[in-house]
Amino acid sequence: MFQQSRRGTLVWLFIVGLALSLTLVAGEVPTEIGAALLAAYVGLALLVARNVPLGDVIGALPTRALRQPESTEVAREAVARARSHPAYDALVQLLDVGLIVDEQRPDGLSLRRGRFISLDDEGIRPFAIVNVPDVLAERLGRVRFELRDETGRAQYVYEDEKWLQAGENILLPDYRFPIRKNRAELEAGGWTLLVMVDGGMIGMHHFSLSPSLQDRRRDMAADGELRERIWRSGQDDESLPLSLEELLRQQSRQRHQS
Repeated sequence: MFQQSRRGTLVWLFIVGLALSLTLVAGEVPTEIGAALLAAYVGLALLVARNVPLGDVIGALPTRALRQPESTEVAREAVARARSHPAYDALVQLLDVGLIVDEQRPDGLSLRRGRFISLDDEGIRPFAIVNVPDVLAERLGRVRFELRDETGRAQYVYEDEKWLQAGENILLPDYRFPIRKNRAELEAGGWTLLVMVDGGMIGMHHFSLSPSLQDRRRDMAADGELRERIWRSGQDDESLPLSLEELLRQQSRQRHQS
C-alpha cells in the first residue's frame, strides 16, 4: 500500500483530507479529537512533501504495547490478593505462578503442577513467570519466595539475586521444600505462596495441603468412609509451561554431571 507511486500517494492523501474535512465540518467528533486528527493529517502531509517513505514511518512506530503478554487466571488471582499488601508493587507484571510437585508414583518420581498438595508428596518448589519492563531490565534483581502455613508462619524462604531481562523471565528457586519427610511437623490446611521482587509484593498464591494417607485412615469413620473427602482438581494435571519444563530438565542434567 505504501510502496505506490507518488501520484497515487497524493490521490490517497487528498481523499483522506476530504473525508476528514467533511467529518470536522459535520461536527460528528469532539473538538479535542478533531484537533488531534487534523494535526496527524498535517504531519502526514509534511512527510509526503519531504518524500519520506510512509512504510518506514509506520515500521518505526512502537508496537510493544500491542504485544503485551497476558497473565493466567491463577496469576490474576494472586495479583488481586497482593494489591491489599502494604508492599504491593505493580511495576513487574506477574504472568504465571504456581507449585511444581514431586510426586511418588509406582513408575517412579514425576513432576506435576499442583494446587492441592498432600503430605505424602515428596516436595514442592514454587515458580513464577514475570514480565519485566525495559526500565527495570538488564540488571540483578532480588527475588524472594515464601511458603506460609495456615497460621501465617513461614515454613520455606528462598531469596537470591536473579538476572532480569526485558520481557518474560522465569523465576525458579534452586532447591525444593521437602514435604513427606517433614510431614510430622507440618500442619494441613490452607497455605500461601508469596512472590516478591526487590522487596515489592507481586503475587499471593493460595494452595491446600491435605493430610497424609495415614492420617486419613486414622480419621476414617465407622462405616468405612472418610469424614473429609480429599480431592484434586484438574489443574493438578495441567502441564507446565514448555520453557519451565526445559529449565527443569537443564537443571537435572547439571546435577547429574556434577
